[in-house]
Amino acid sequence: MFLLRLFAVMAIGAVIGLATPARATTEQATAGPVTDSPRLTPLLASVLSPPRWFTGTDGAVHLVYELVLTNALPAPVTVRSVEVRDAAGAPLVRLADESLRTAMSLATSPEVPAEILPPSAVGVVWLDISLATQRDIPETITHHLTIDPPPEVPVPESWLSFTAATTAVYRRPPIVLDPPLSGPGWAALGSCCDGPHRRSLYPIDGRWYLAQRFAIDFNQLDAQNRPGTGDPALPTSFPTFGRPVLAVAEATVVEAVDRYPDLLVGAAREEVTPESAGGNRIVLDLGEGHYAVYAHLQADSVAVKPGDRVTRGQAIARVGSSGTTGGPHLHFQVTDQPSVVVGDGLPYVFATFDLTGQTPPLAAVIPYYDTMEPIPITRERTGMRHDELPLGRDVVTFPAPEAGNAGQDQMGS
Repeated sequence: MFLLRLFAVMAIGAVIGLATPARATTEQATAGPVTDSPRLTPLLASVLSPPRWFTGTDGAVHLVYELVLTNALPAPVTVRSVEVRDAAGAPLVRLADESLRTAMSLATSPEVPAEILPPSAVGVVWLDISLATQRDIPETITHHLTIDPPPEVPVPESWLSFTAATTAVYRRPPIVLDPPLSGPGWAALGSCCDGPHRRSLYPIDGRWYLAQRFAIDFNQLDAQNRPGTGDPALPTSFPTFGRPVLAVAEATVVEAVDRYPDLLVGAAREEVTPESAGGNRIVLDLGEGHYAVYAHLQADSVAVKPGDRVTRGQAIARVGSSGTTGGPHLHFQVTDQPSVVVGDGLPYVFATFDLTGQTPPLAAVIPYYDTMEPIPITRERTGMRHDELPLGRDVVTFPAPEAGNAGQDQMGS
């Protein structure tokens, strides 16, 4: 049961309706014809958003985006391979067989691997391309696709392999932030690029949004690496609950919501909409089209209001369990719009933190939140990190805010 609850936490919930029309995202992928001789293709291929990058704790540069495929044939189509090429035509990655199967799904069933597209169906290839250095980030990419011959519909052999339009890569560095929390034992559950956040597509106002592309659910472990002690239904059983939440930058508050109760783990919640997603939350305007979103904050803990200016490390709320049935945690993300679900998820990195170990994969971690037993932590790679994003499974120690921060002193440690 906790598996389903935690997945619901990370995905935030189903979206139903919008009270106000959504603005278009600030950047749209640009594409043009690959050749001067257009030809028919069995699939329509486009990117949901310009490919963007960040440096992870594995030392690799991650180029992250989604390739959206629509079957244009009146028969099922099996995608055999997807190859991403740079401007010179050199392959960056080739997905086929199992690697393609695990990276591809139908848009409406993102957690179910699928390389077969029914007629008119939309599939997504969830791409996370590892590059050695920033110098390897291409200016443009193309996608070369191959399909199996459809058994039900005869098609020309030339249709079985084709190259889609050129896509521009967004090459500016990700925004550098201070951490949203302090102290040891913070497990970055659901971080990019292998958790439910990565595939949390929402159909809103006639288009797809993926605001949670780079979102993280931070859960604190105690000194024995336990997720908590006591009754697993009580938010107070978890060390995460009540921890101070910190401003990640000099910023302006654009949203501060504090009207939802802290829920017991597994308790029923109200129907989720774009207005209620995330429960109690704060959104900071970081400038240049970047918004930091904090969700599931503790009831009656939000210490700022819209229009306030905040400083780095200032305590602005506490971690809670509002708006969710999966237990207390801090949901953090950066988007191009001030919303949990309406917007385009943008990459970010933290200026400094100490990587102390890794948990097992997410599915193996979840049962520990029912048993409250210590989670086994490995030491695959550890040490201080600078300008990197914690990956899924990482456990980190965030530094304390600078001494003398009035907001932190007021909120407590």
